[in-house]
Amino acid sequence: MVTLQVKNLGFSYKRHDVFRGVSFEVDEGMILSLVGPNGAGKTTLLKCVNRLLPPKTGAVTVMGRAVQTLSRLELARSIAYVPQASPPPFPMTVFDTVLLGRRPYLNWRPRRRDVDLVAEIITRLGLSDMAMRDVNELSGGERQKAVIARAIAQEPKILLLDEPTTYLDLQYQLRIMGFLRELVDEKGLCVVFTTHDLNLALQFSDRMAVLKDGVLVAEGGTGILTEDVILRVYGVEARLLRSGGRPYMAPVRAI
Repeated sequence: MVTLQVKNLGFSYKRHDVFRGVSFEVDEGMILSLVGPNGAGKTTLLKCVNRLLPPKTGAVTVMGRAVQTLSRLELARSIAYVPQASPPPFPMTVFDTVLLGRRPYLNWRPRRRDVDLVAEIITRLGLSDMAMRDVNELSGGERQKAVIARAIAQEPKILLLDEPTTYLDLQYQLRIMGFLRELVDEKGLCVVFTTHDLNLALQFSDRMAVLKDGVLVAEGGTGILTEDVILRVYGVEARLLRSGGRPYMAPVRAI
């Protein structure tokens, strides 16, 4: 089933087109990575999908419904969004921060299932040792893990992540992305994430969308990221090799 459909989407700041004519679909149980150089429009595109910004043209549908027709509660149960940089939260423990992700399902107090789900996510993301610590005492990378855990606790149909591994070391980049891969396979979650790391995108994506100067250069399976596309989009000469059945990029030189 097509969980997320973006059709002919465009957005402008005053007279400047940030992106235009962007179309793609993501089925349930799939990960799509949005890649491209700085200023390509990746972050703004995610905000339009999440209804934080109104697109100039085109439409976004979630499970066949236009995103603008969803109530605030329906939107919160359908889409979870993790921005590139989150403002410092109010003083609260990591556990309570992740529990906030259950807000779309709560009345006046959490149920046993809510608490158990939060505990499971915290454990699987390696946050158990800091569960009772104030999030404001954590490093940027640790806080980022807590914010991602909160979004996962939301149990959305679609998870939008803007540069989710920026503040994380290599171990936790792989741990976070590996856990997302497990959720996608187990629960049919639909994930869209932006990244500058082409190798991370190649390793964990089912589909890719490549943006440059607000235009969709290529979209499809990971095979669309050819050496020619890398050269045209990034101005870098590279070689695409394979390891463990997955492709990876080895840059040669900038042109």
